[in-house]
Amino acid sequence: MAQIEKLGKPAVMIDTMPFKADSMNAAAGAGVPDLAVVALSEPEVAGRAMNDQLRIARLARQEIIDSLTKEPKNKTVVAASALKPKPAKVLTFSGENSTKATEAMEKHFLVNKWSDGLPMVPPTPEAVAAMLRGTDLPRDHVVCVVDPKKGIATVEKIAINAVMAGARPAYMPVLLAIVEAVCDPAFDLYGVQVTGGLAAPMVIVSGPIIKDVNFNFSYSTAGPGWRSNSTIGRAMRLILINLGQAWPGINDMKDVGNPAKFGIVIAENEQQTPENWPTFREREGFGKTTSTVSLYASQSFRQVHDSQKYLMPTIQSKPIVDPMFARLMGSSLNSTAEQWGEEMVVVLSPVMAGMLARQGYTPEKVQKELYEIGRIPRRLFGPRPLGTYAISSGIPKWIDDLPDDGMVPVVPKAEDIKIIVAGGRGPGDGFVIDRWGFGNSHIVTKQIKLPSNWKDLVTDLKGWETPIEVK
Repeated sequence: MAQIEKLGKPAVMIDTMPFKADSMNAAAGAGVPDLAVVALSEPEVAGRAMNDQLRIARLARQEIIDSLTKEPKNKTVVAASALKPKPAKVLTFSGENSTKATEAMEKHFLVNKWSDGLPMVPPTPEAVAAMLRGTDLPRDHVVCVVDPKKGIATVEKIAINAVMAGARPAYMPVLLAIVEAVCDPAFDLYGVQVTGGLAAPMVIVSGPIIKDVNFNFSYSTAGPGWRSNSTIGRAMRLILINLGQAWPGINDMKDVGNPAKFGIVIAENEQQTPENWPTFREREGFGKTTSTVSLYASQSFRQVHDSQKYLMPTIQSKPIVDPMFARLMGSSLNSTAEQWGEEMVVVLSPVMAGMLARQGYTPEKVQKELYEIGRIPRRLFGPRPLGTYAISSGIPKWIDDLPDDGMVPVVPKAEDIKIIVAGGRGPGDGFVIDRWGFGNSHIVTKQIKLPSNWKDLVTDLKGWETPIEVK
């Protein structure tokens, strides 16, 4: 709508009342703060009887006509301007002691929506300067622009949020790569931030840096207990809040939310990956000695308990990838299958990966098998012909031409099923991690670039490690 308005054509956004502020924020972010937004009289219209929908439409009819035919007062269109990052302001908080001063800071941050609700480390100039040791880039270097409100992510502002999250300077190269990945257009950060879906960026770390900074790659890799996993994930969320300016009920319209929004970072268990299986980063096109981060718009972890190991000695002469994976992959699509076109992440524990490897499986063979058996019927894609949104999301016409019971793979290509070995040697579980995005959000992998003083930064981490149990 904003693009239509910029072409000089009248446009109006029609939305429900709970989404009015979201639509107005989106219009302002697109440079058209006066774009007309008409909120329907009811909070939701889906599923209502046709007569009721007509009643709601009639109530909004005149406002829609006026919005299209009458110029708003003081109409403004904000022209695009060159990026001009501003240095961070210095705020001062006082109290009878340091605890009270910190409490005053936290209260100020909470009321201004600069917090994730957890206690924060004060980002003093000294602490930020120490954090900036983690990069060779100048503090005013612009890494990217963060959606939805187009905040400018300078190195300095990334460092400020890293300090508040409790991160260490050695984590900065990882965080810089994360910010670069999350802002990549292929990730569709705007959609992930403002959707009503339950999406949250998940970080997958691969490479030698896992050992360097003590990422937990073993038991409970997605859980608490490790400074690196916990604070890097949290710093990412603070950046999305403070630079992207996404806030619940304003422009973040998730009904319930997702606990992964506090920040979730998992690490590849290369140490217990089967021999001759390439690492995740290698399968994403990077060298074995490189370290990478991958960003994935996740929704939920769906456990698969490995039934095949129980079937092998009895009725199974040859084990296959547990068919529950394929069933969960199919059921992860929404009711109109608009998410078709994205990748999907499957996490294998070392036990499950080892069992498959002993039977001759490689990641590529697992991908191919899941691609063949993970299918959904055409009827899940909705009525014919496919709608405009489905077509714009990349759903090809051949799907529309199938009969209702024709079977469609849950991803376009076998390699779109991303196989990762992570976690400890437990009972042999795996996870299908649901995706989001209506075909627009794709997994993005970036190289972690180490600064010239990397060895010193790693040395400074001594004493900050949590032991990792590898059995």
